[in-house]
Amino acid sequence: MARTVTAPSPFEGGYRFTLGNGGITAVQEMEKGRWQNEKIGRNESWTVTQDGVVKTETDRDGTEVTLYTDINGDGIYFEAYSWNRPVAGNLDDSYRFTFANDGRVTSMQEWDDGRWETERPDRNETWQLRDGLVVKTEVEKGRIEWTVFADSNNDGTWTELAEGQGTLDLVGVKTLLSGLTAEGLVY
Repeated sequence: MARTVTAPSPFEGGYRFTLGNGGITAVQEMEKGRWQNEKIGRNESWTVTQDGVVKTETDRDGTEVTLYTDINGDGIYFEAYSWNRPVAGNLDDSYRFTFANDGRVTSMQEWDDGRWETERPDRNETWQLRDGLVVKTEVEKGRIEWTVFADSNNDGTWTELAEGQGTLDLVGVKTLLSGLTAEGLVY
């Protein structure tokens, strides 16, 4: 029996936005080759900025901010990166690390269900101390995904700061961290 294979849309994972009343009134995401309407939740807001479209979503763990950009001006936006502003004192998604002299992470623990548990990196992950931040790099289906962890109060507990795909702009992430720390959002 012959099967028809459909090539994935180049817009897969992309977003389109409807503007009205000075803001975004509707969001669509390309999923499985079709534009799907996304519900804008009560705990999220979407705004247009000079850098792109910013989604801000707040829940009990803190606030996640995601920047979507339209690099080629075709009206289709893709996630550039996102960052977290955790609630002060919240240990969820927190880590402790041990480092080799070259900055490689040699052991790690994650806070889970009220206790520290030893974790092992997946085979497709690397963890490294780079310029005062821990960077996790993961290759998934040929794409590079990265996550940056910060310990801005030097207590040995590292919290996820930002994540994204493609090339990591560590200078931009450090600027982001400086801005959040200046706002009193210390991790």
